[in-house]
Amino acid sequence: MRTILILTSFFLFMACTKEEPRSEWETFDFGVFTVEAPSTWSKFTAQGYDSKVGGLTNQKDTLHYDYGMYSNQFLSITSQTHSITEGNRDGYPTRMVTPKRPGEGIIGIYYDLGNPLRLTIYSRSSDVKTVMQIIQSVKIK
Repeated sequence: MRTILILTSFFLFMACTKEEPRSEWETFDFGVFTVEAPSTWSKFTAQGYDSKVGGLTNQKDTLHYDYGMYSNQFLSITSQTHSITEGNRDGYPTRMVTPKRPGEGIIGIYYDLGNPLRLTIYSRSSDVKTVMQIIQSVKIK
């Protein structure tokens, strides 16, 4: 009974969570790629040593990117803790990872852009749905 009450509360909370309409999203240009995100998110850059780094944030969640030779390929992430999907997007091989338990791992995508360039976009957000929508909107130029 207690489990049913907890699950019911969770689903009611999720149903009441306000989702920003896609019409209120904007396109952010990072040079090598573009991404769409809610207009409440803002772009930032950071200092990278051997790559270009930065991302988007809404001051609660942050989505990072790393573009360079040594970007994380998610090779140390296992199928015990994450769902791992390998595929092809925009003509490039990809590896997407999502935690099996929301909020307990990395949500991200890795692009092999050709030797030696790589692009990794990732977050540790508990808002898996929004982060996945943002990641799905990535367009490689």
